Amino acid sequence: MTTIIKDIIKKRLPGPRQPIIKEISQRWSPRFYSAKQIPLNHLKIIFEAARFAPSAYNHQPWYFYYAKKGSDSYKKLFSTLNDNNRLWAVSAPILILACYETKNENGKNSFSLYDLGASVISLILQTQSLGYFARQMGLFDKDKTKKIISLKKNLEPFIIIALGKIGDYRKAPKVIVALDLDRRPRKTDIFKEI
Repeated sequence: MTTIIKDIIKKRLPGPRQPIIKEISQRWSPRFYSAKQIPLNHLKIIFEAARFAPSAYNHQPWYFYYAKKGSDSYKKLFSTLNDNNRLWAVSAPILILACYETKNENGKNSFSLYDLGASVISLILQTQSLGYFARQMGLFDKDKTKKIISLKKNLEPFIIIALGKIGDYRKAPKVIVALDLDRRPRKTDIFKEI
């Protein structure tokens, strides 16, 4: 591991105050990835974790679409990202589009966004346990995405996730290194007994 990556990890992972599981305590969202592809069996494990997330009434209102770097689908999905997100997604070997159902057979699903979030964090924690990292990106052209992916009418694109191994930050653009060296402390008082 290079010195610059060690410095970034040290700044990004200041350490929890309580003994939480490694996949949470070591989770962070890098902006520079290795070009090495993720094997299909690992992708299947990652999506299986997402599939097992809890959801209201067990409706499981999430759908994931993935694209491998170099494919036409990747280029299309990448083209929907805003300029900043393109900067840190360009090196990722996998892009994932996370969508939610706006309605199901019972009508509007008021919990679908919450359920999608549960599924995404399950996906991300499984990703971490396999030695990969993920960066979630919400700024992208959702209307363009609907057209190029040909989504079903009741599906709404919500987030794009870059996925891969950490890249060699010695080769990363300086702006990315500076951003990832910027310490972002966690809030400390998030709970209170009532």
